[in-house]
Formats: sequence, structure tokens, C-alpha cells
Amino acid sequence: MQSKGQTAAKVIGVILVLLLLAGIVAVIYRFTNGFNEDFKTFYVEYDGEQILTADSKLHLVDGQTHRFDVKYTFDAGNAEPKDYNVKVIPNAERDFDFTVDGERYLYSKEGDMTAAFGLNKQDTYFELVLPEDFTLQYALQSCYPGKEVIVPEEAEQGNPYPYTLVVSSYNESVTYNIRLSVGAEVTGVTLDPSQIIFTGKQE
Repeated sequence: MQSKGQTAAKVIGVILVLLLLAGIVAVIYRFTNGFNEDFKTFYVEYDGEQILTADSKLHLVDGQTHRFDVKYTFDAGNAEPKDYNVKVIPNAERDFDFTVDGERYLYSKEGDMTAAFGLNKQDTYFELVLPEDFTLQYALQSCYPGKEVIVPEEAEQGNPYPYTLVVSSYNESVTYNIRLSVGAEVTGVTLDPSQIIFTGKQE
């Protein structure tokens, strides 16, 4: 016949096992985007938040340096850093034409736009260094130095997230597509019966 002490020990053991299993399930849930994606062995952190979904959106304030940390889930703290890939490409949900020295180009076919974002790539993190007044005009002009680039005015308002930050593991088995918008920091929202007014820094 079991003593009360043995019974209590067994109950505590069962509770500990259940807590461990719950913790494992919670981790798997988080690293699979609610069981909807493969388990992430590589992920990105920005401003203290883990980016674990394959597709996401992010607003970056211009005139600032933005740091992204890259991490491999099962690497120990003293492990040799693995490489990773990072680039910025167009997000052409709403495509448009622009001209370079009078010749017409299609935004969706532009390819790599990383040069406009001041990429500083290190072993375990990278930075995007953005100038003040970052616009599509500036971004495309950076891709064609010394040439005259003309971007239609409506293109600036046509797509709220015109860029895609693509970050992938060294073997590209895990890839994150982060849609980017760049501009002034939104500091508040004023509700008006006829419109919504966003307030931010003044240039």
C-alpha cells in the first residue's frame, strides 16, 4: 500500500511531466506559426520581437538605423556563427512604370534594391541605415547613380509597403519576407467624423 508521501510524489511527477509537455507544445506552436508552417530553425529579431512568420509587415522610421538580429534556434551561445542571406527587393502589389534617362522600366522587374537601404551586414545581425526623407524616388535613384530617375507621383501613395526585406538561412531552407514601409513615425491617430488623421514628426 502506498504512503501519502509516495502518492504526492507521483502526483507532482505527473504535473511536472504535463508542464514540460505543455512547454514543448507552446514552443512548437510559436515556431510553426500556430502549426501552419514548418518548424523554424532560423529566425529574426527586431526591436526585441521575434519574427517567426514567413510573411509579415513592418514600418521603419526614416533617418534612423534599424538593427535585426539573426539566430539559429538550436545553436549554443558559443557556437560558430552560421552565414545568412539578406536583401531588399520590390513588393510590387501595385506595379508602376518609372523612367531612367528617358527609358521606361517596370518596378516589379527591378530586382535588388539593397543599395538604397545602407545595409551593414555582420555575423549575427545586420542594420539598415536609412536617410531622412526616404522615398521611392530616393530608393530607385540609389539603384541608378548618375542617371536621371523619374518616379510618378502616384506611385508613392499606390503601395503602402513597396519593399520586401528577404532574410534567409545560409542554405535558404528558411526564408522570411518582411514587407516594408518607410517614413515618419506615427505618434498618434486623430479621429474625425469625415477622416482619420495620422500625426507624426514634422520635417
